[in-house]
Amino acid sequence: MPESVASLKRENSKLKDQLSVMADEIAKMKEMLLEQSKKPAATNDEVEQSLEFMSKEYDDFERFRVSAGKELDRLGAMLDEIAVEVNRVSRSIDEFQEYSYQYNVKIVGVPQLNQDESSASTSELCDRLFKAIGSAVSIHDIDTAHRVPTRSNDNGGPRPIICRFIRRLSKDDVMNHKRNASKVAPSAVGLPDGASLSAVRIFDHLTPRMQKVLFEAKRFKEQFRYQYCWSKGSLVYLRKDTTSRAIKIKDITDLHRLTNGRDRFEPSTHKIQ
Repeated sequence: MPESVASLKRENSKLKDQLSVMADEIAKMKEMLLEQSKKPAATNDEVEQSLEFMSKEYDDFERFRVSAGKELDRLGAMLDEIAVEVNRVSRSIDEFQEYSYQYNVKIVGVPQLNQDESSASTSELCDRLFKAIGSAVSIHDIDTAHRVPTRSNDNGGPRPIICRFIRRLSKDDVMNHKRNASKVAPSAVGLPDGASLSAVRIFDHLTPRMQKVLFEAKRFKEQFRYQYCWSKGSLVYLRKDTTSRAIKIKDITDLHRLTNGRDRFEPSTHKIQ
């Protein structure tokens, strides 16, 4: 994904945080004004002659309160308009990412050729793997391929590969043969005999947002005893059992709707890296 889009997502996230802070501050101001208006006009039994002055002071405060309330309402309306625009930009970014990611596959479990494996070497490794699983794609169908770091690499395992295709059809052809990946002989892809490809898996490359949705859907599966949870294309699916239909999960709100009010499902604070 272009760095400019990643930067735009960070800026959009910061803007959302600022909007949230501003909305909280306005709510606090409204609450303070409401509490102040509930207070009775001050009196002083020892200085009764000050009552007229205090009444005028209270009237002035009432005018200020009404004026301030109108101004706060105006600012609140402006914040609502900005929030709508922020959400529109967020959706546009998500759509751009989903379109871009549909040309990618994520491959896990492939041993590295060396510690400093180049993008060209990784692309050639992918090409040999795809041929070995029965796919008709060639090196010319691959735009780029590279290793990506993960938090689980501390155990010394190979880093996952993100492979981007020039055409969507090439990616679909690889996905149609993905089940053969763990059966490939290491020598067929240029790896030493001591290497193993038994743990190789090929997945659709989900956007960060959909990775989060998949993570939460798996938690939902365990909590509500669903039998199946998987991703395909750019969507996540849940299935209660073998006799039920597959349910598309596009965002976290879909998981909330599945509970039907019987139980409460709270998304975790887990962050996808």
